[in-house]
Amino acid sequence: MAEADSATIRYHDESWEAESGVTIHRAIERVGIDPHSVLAIRGKKLVTHQTLLEPEDEIRLVDIVSGG
Repeated sequence: MAEADSATIRYHDESWEAESGVTIHRAIERVGIDPHSVLAIRGKKLVTHQTLLEPEDEIRLVDIVSGG
């Protein structure tokens, strides 16, 4: 569970604590994931990587799938 002043980022079967007040983009970079390879979802809504993390946020990352 996240501390009251932090957010949780989940990707596949892993999760990380992230400082609130930073952008999702920055938090994703800090855990070593390429921000251009994932989408961020808060609740059931897609959010931009420029969104600031809020205390107790739970952000789920999903892989971007492309092809033809």
